[in-house]
Order: sequence, then C-alpha cells, then structure tokens
Amino acid sequence: MKQKKLHFIYTGLAIVVALCLLSFLQNRMNAIRVEYHLTDVDPLENAPPLVAFTSVALGGFRGLVGDWLWLRSSKMQDEGKYFEMVQLAKWIVKLQPRFTGSHAFLAWNMAYNISVTFTSFEDRWRWVKRGIELIRDEALEFNPGDPELFRQLGWIYQHKMGKDLDDANRFYKTEFAKEMIRLFGEYYGQWEKIQKAPLEESKLRAVLENKADFWNILAANGYKNFTEFEQDFRTLAIIPPGVAASLEELGIREPVELCLRHRWMSKKYRLEPEWLLILNQRYGDLEWRLPEAHAIYWAERGKAKWHTESDTFKRLSCDRMIFQSLNAAFQMGRLVYLKDIEHLEMTPNIGLVDAVDKSYADALKFYEQSSVEGGYTNFLVDAVVTLYKFGEKNKAKEYIDKGRKLNPGRFKANLDEFVLKELAEDMQSASYQQAQGTVQSYLMQAYYQLAIDEQESAESYVVIARQLYDHYQKFVEGTERRRGLPPWEQMQRTTLSMTKMRFPAPLAARLEAILPQSGERFIPKAGEIEAPVVQ
Repeated sequence: MKQKKLHFIYTGLAIVVALCLLSFLQNRMNAIRVEYHLTDVDPLENAPPLVAFTSVALGGFRGLVGDWLWLRSSKMQDEGKYFEMVQLAKWIVKLQPRFTGSHAFLAWNMAYNISVTFTSFEDRWRWVKRGIELIRDEALEFNPGDPELFRQLGWIYQHKMGKDLDDANRFYKTEFAKEMIRLFGEYYGQWEKIQKAPLEESKLRAVLENKADFWNILAANGYKNFTEFEQDFRTLAIIPPGVAASLEELGIREPVELCLRHRWMSKKYRLEPEWLLILNQRYGDLEWRLPEAHAIYWAERGKAKWHTESDTFKRLSCDRMIFQSLNAAFQMGRLVYLKDIEHLEMTPNIGLVDAVDKSYADALKFYEQSSVEGGYTNFLVDAVVTLYKFGEKNKAKEYIDKGRKLNPGRFKANLDEFVLKELAEDMQSASYQQAQGTVQSYLMQAYYQLAIDEQESAESYVVIARQLYDHYQKFVEGTERRRGLPPWEQMQRTTLSMTKMRFPAPLAARLEAILPQSGERFIPKAGEIEAPVVQ
C-alpha cells in the first residue's frame, strides 16, 4: 500500500516536471518563432470578436481550416459560384489576417479572372471593385502598414482600371470618377482644409464648443445618433437639405461637412489628406478622380516602407508604378466628365511633364541604368510629341535635347521631322490615349486659328482631325468598346472647353463669342450622382 502511494507521488512529480519542461520549451519555441518571423503570435489590435476568437480558440488549427477554405474556394470558382467565394474570402482573411499574400491573390483573382467571365460592364465593375475592397477595407484593417498590400492595390488601379486592356476600362474609369466626385464634393482640392477638420466625433464636439444645437438638429430630423447621420450623408453624398439649412443658420455647416468628408476619405477609402498634399507638392496637381493618381498614392505609400537593401526590387516595382502612372497622367490625366451623358473623357495634363521627367531621372540614378533607361526613353519620345502637338514647341525642343543626351541614336532627327515620323507610326498602332490626344491637338489648333480670324486655316485643321479620327476608328474596328474614341461631336465639345481654359483671356473671350458654350458645367455636383449599388 505504501509502495503504491510512493508510485503515485513519483508519477505526479514526473508529470509536474514534464509540464514545467514543456512550458519552458513552449516559451522558447514561441521566442524562436518571433525572432525568425516563423509565425504571428502577437495579438491583433482592434480585432473583431470573430478574429480574436479564431486566433485563440483554433490556435495552430487555423492553418488547416484556412487550407480547407482555399480548396473549397477553388472548387466554387470552377463551378461558377462566385458570390459564395466572396464569403469564403472574408473568412480566409479573418482566419489568417496576416497572411497578406493570400489576400492579394484573392483580390487579384476577383478583379481579373472572375470579372472577365461576365459580359455586362456593371457586373465586371462589381468584381473589380470587390477586389479593391478586399484589400482596402479588410486586409488593410489588420495590416495597416503592409507595403505589399499597398503595391498590389496600386497595381489594380494602374493596370486593370488605367489601361485599355479590358473592354470595360472606360466604364471603370467613369464609375470610379463618379465615386470620387461623391467623396470629395465641393471640397475637391482643398486637402489642407480637410486635413485640419476633426476626424472623430469627440473632436467635432470640441470644435462645436460642446453646444447641444447640432445634436438637437439631428434629433429633430429623426437621427438617433451621429452614426445614422453619417450613413445618410454617405448615401446622399451631401448633408440632407433640411439639416444643411439649419446648420447654415448656426454657421456650422462647413466644419460638420469637412469632418464628414475627412472621415469618409480616411476611414473608408484610406486616403490621407496629408499624403494628397505631399504628392501634389511633389508632382503637381494630380487628378484625384482618375485611377492613375491613386496608383501613385498607393505606390508611394508602399515605397516609403521599403528602404533596406533587401527591399530594392520591391521598391523598384513601386517606382516603376509611379513614373508609369505619372506618364499616363501627363498624356491623359485631366478629367472632363460630361454630366449630361454620364461619360468620362480625358485630356493631357501638360503641367506634369517636369515631374514625370524628374521621377524617371531620380530612378535612373538610384537603380541600375538598364532597368529604367528603356522606360525613360519612351517617356521622352511621348513628351516631345505631346508637347509639340499641343503647341508647346519650346518645351518640346527642351525634351528632345534631353533625349539626345540619353539616347543620341533615337533622337537624331530635327524636331519637326521627329514628331511627324512618330505621329505617323503612332496612328498605325496607337493606344486610344495617343489617338485621342492627337485628334484633340488638331482640333485645338483649329480653335486657335478660328480665334485669330483664320477661318480657312481653322477648317483645314478640322478636316485633318476628322480624317485622323476616322482612320483610327477604322483601325480599331471590332475592338471599339475597348479602344474606340468618343463620339466626334463630343470630342469637339470637350476640346473646345479645354482650349478656352488654356488660351489667354482675350483669345478665350473671342472664341466664346464665336462658339458660345457658356454655362456648361462638365463636372457634376456630388449630390447629382446616385450612390453606386454594388452587390
């Protein structure tokens, strides 16, 4: 009996010793995991209950469940059950919140592979938008400083939305522009004012000096709290008229609206006004209603995180995204949104040319010459031709001289010969941006001739513009939805508006007297665009 008790005691001591050793080994293993970044053991900050629960309760089994969901997701894609995949993608993000490679792939899969299985442009846009939202609204919630997510998000803006590889690319740009018009409202470009606006309800209370008037107005209009009011604001894109009138009487409408727009930008779209200010100061006024500016924004955010020697290749990919998107913005980065037909058209943003040049030149100094030189040469060709087409011949000469220093063989012809040769080649294999810019430039020359009373010369330029237009339209026959130019009459309207903005005031006034277009406002107000419905 005594021997039996000793046996139990020894067994109990052995178990205690084993548990102590196991605890020591487990702590050591966790330390090694953290040291060598083998797994995530740190708790996620502000994680929702489901994520917190799965992180603690499932422990190491999270990986197994995640793998099963991946297999299930692939099967559903094969079966065409795309909407079920959205829910699985959410679960995968929540089970493995820091496995950002999977988040980027799921987003890419939605924006590229799934979107093109639909014929309707509205359906395609739904999936492109869903891919963006998976990274922006969900993955970045758990990884707010992950540069890889920034880079992948920028790629969707630059490539899927910015290029003309998808038949629906114009539709994507138009819908995105409408979203941004709703987001910024009448405060577009006033980034410093938005930045200074309160971001939290408590800070808004302080700005309003804790007076009860504002909250009494909300209650009188049926709002239980600030959150309900904010939701209504985002649906309408403006402060409801009844509330706006009451706030105007108190003199507090602007601080309230600035707070609402600041919150919408930062908390929904993750656009920080201070970054918009920095990038505009660095590159010039970017058009934040077009995807190229957003590609630059996310690439800059990612680039800022990659500064060690081991990150050189990733940093280069961000720099490429920046100068390629800047080049695209230079060629077609000025928005003209025709509100009466809800169509987007773009014109060159000539003012960005020096910023694009500096971006390439800086990259050429930082990286191996071979990785940047080809792109820089192509930009200089585009810059010379675009500047020349739009009447900036002195600037075009400056850039052909830069080209001769970089690549003498490519820029050996004189300016006129060089541009004519490039134009002839461009119209044979032009992207719609190049073709559109060429037609617009001839129309612009026609309006200039008209403004100085050279009627015959003006007519000849219009004839050339129309011939180029018809030639290109015939060239892209069969791919009009993807690469075709806007209707001829529409291009005339848009170019006339652009011309009057660029002309000196006396010439613009003469042109207005000859071809009146007074009172036509191309960019609609935020409240004129209904909230997008994306299932």
